Amino acid sequence: MAFSLLTFDARHITPYGIGYAADSISVAMNHHKLRCHIYSYFNELAGNKDFRKPLFRNRVLYKLSKKLLNTRGIHQLASMRMLSLLAQYDAAYLWTNCKLELYQKIKEKNKILICEAINTHQNSARIILDTEYARIGITQTKRISNENINDENAKLALSDFIFCPSPNVTKSMLDNGVDATKLIETSYGLGPHQRHQPDSSLHHTKGFNVLFVGSGIIRKGIHLLLAYWRDAHIDGLLTIIGNVDPEIEHIVQPYRNDRRFKFVSFTKDIDPYFKDADVFALPSLEEGSPLVTYLAIGAGLPCIVSPMGGDGVIRDGIEGHIVDPHDKAAWITVLETLAQDKSQLAQLSKAAYERSEYFLWQNVGQRRAESLMTITGDK
Repeated sequence: MAFSLLTFDARHITPYGIGYAADSISVAMNHHKLRCHIYSYFNELAGNKDFRKPLFRNRVLYKLSKKLLNTRGIHQLASMRMLSLLAQYDAAYLWTNCKLELYQKIKEKNKILICEAINTHQNSARIILDTEYARIGITQTKRISNENINDENAKLALSDFIFCPSPNVTKSMLDNGVDATKLIETSYGLGPHQRHQPDSSLHHTKGFNVLFVGSGIIRKGIHLLLAYWRDAHIDGLLTIIGNVDPEIEHIVQPYRNDRRFKFVSFTKDIDPYFKDADVFALPSLEEGSPLVTYLAIGAGLPCIVSPMGGDGVIRDGIEGHIVDPHDKAAWITVLETLAQDKSQLAQLSKAAYERSEYFLWQNVGQRRAESLMTITGDK
């Protein structure tokens, strides 16, 4: 009999973002020895309905419930239903937004409990962010609290296994005393529709275009990239896609009237920007494994990333360059080199696109299923 797993992502799942990752992985994990279904508030994704078990199957009912119940009420209702469904499964697989109480109740039922660590351990993240905010002299408006860290530690202690989507996440767990035997190192990925064979001829008639996609926050290193591009001697354009956090608007503002910078508010339609870009850049200070890096290699974009922005996905010198986010000289050198060296750019682009096949959701899901089967002893 197949090992059975019920995924719970406490959110409304859309065709993008971390909910999309949870859904894609859960569906792809279905294997001849593993049955995996995903449960959520509501799921916009079509197909494979046998694998998807949303609380609300009808959009109208979901919208009505949001008006009648607050977020807490919906979560309580969804958690109760999840626990009821769990009787039919061997294990629970929890993603984001799940409360500690749910972890405790699952363990009371003697079910195997697996969780997804979508970011580095919050204690490690707090150290990184505290250091950076102090360095640039900004007061944090949403600092990670002791309560946040204690809550995470309690959840990790209750979990039997923890999926870590990058080497950095694994290291942060070990640094904070999590039992190494619980950790399953893995990755995120992308869908077949998110791979686009690059056409290098599109980029030779215009200047050098660099793309950043993500929230305009300190954690993503946007303030660093803006300064590096400003000081690089390049005839080109840096496009920033994502909403800028008000706490750093004063840092971003001076760049808004500079023709070498283009700012675009958050949009779901980012494919045209990938097609127009020559390089993807992400100097993140803290991440789990950013989905946008997978999209970048799927578009055949060479990547200049920090270790947090691409470790485990980008291989230094093959699909791009991994650079310390605070090494300004190194960032400027890599940017200026790629702006001039079309041969290297083409080589990195080809390698990036080829690399993306390894990270197709179906491949990621099957590797996760095999790891889980091995570690639980059901081979």
